[in-house]
Amino acid sequence: MLPIDKVIFLLFFPACVGLLTQVIWGIELTNQLVALGTFIFCIEQARMAVKDLRQIEDAKAYVQDVRLNTFYQVTVITISVELLGFYTSIISLGWGSILILLSQIWFNLLANVKIEYINQTDNYNFYSTPAVTLSAPVSLLDAAPSLKVRDWKVSERLPVLIADILGLILISFWMLQIGSLFISWILFAMVIAYGIAKLVLLFSR
Repeated sequence: MLPIDKVIFLLFFPACVGLLTQVIWGIELTNQLVALGTFIFCIEQARMAVKDLRQIEDAKAYVQDVRLNTFYQVTVITISVELLGFYTSIISLGWGSILILLSQIWFNLLANVKIEYINQTDNYNFYSTPAVTLSAPVSLLDAAPSLKVRDWKVSERLPVLIADILGLILISFWMLQIGSLFISWILFAMVIAYGIAKLVLLFSR
């Protein structure tokens, strides 16, 4: 069986290439901007897919919590729908973007736990009262990480949900060709702001 990172690469890479062709050979600037934003987001979501799946795999190995099964199902469905969205974007940027945003809304509404690595610099889930904590035995300290599975309330990710809904509204106006260029810049700026926020979180750890 292929490692998670290779599986995700094989799933996302063709979509990234297809989106990049739209950026390079797009006819209109509005389409190129939306395609570029989607391309950047595709790369980021591929990275997050690897980290989320590895996180769940580690948690299931060391923590007995039935909520992890639901979280895994939600994560896999999210990845599947967003993949469908990225591939659809190669043909229709508007409808593809709608699918991608719906996948994000789905995840942020239904994901009910957050898994954290204790005393480690990388918390994989970007997106809370302690529920289960496991510290590795001394003999397995190098192999087994210390994990914490925490409740993750919808209210904690409300800003992300609002941004997703706003993006859904904006892409709908874009498809109707209402302020297309202006909306294209806004959508592109939102993706860049998202990337900057992730970098800030990464370097602040």
